[in-house]
Amino acid sequence: MADPTSLRVSPTAFLSGNDENAKAVVRRLLGDLGWPADWIEDLGDVTTARGPEAVALLVTSVV
Repeated sequence: MADPTSLRVSPTAFLSGNDENAKAVVRRLLGDLGWPADWIEDLGDVTTARGPEAVALLVTSVV
């Protein structure tokens, strides 16, 4: 998260939530960490968070 440009493959940060101001803060924080805007994907409201959360659980089993 702190150095996304060091990776060989461009990562994607997914945003989900009902508070647009909170998502804007997260976008700015990611930008401060070096995340280009096109690597940040806004999925919509909080109901869209289930997909990325499930994938995050799967990653630890694959790595």
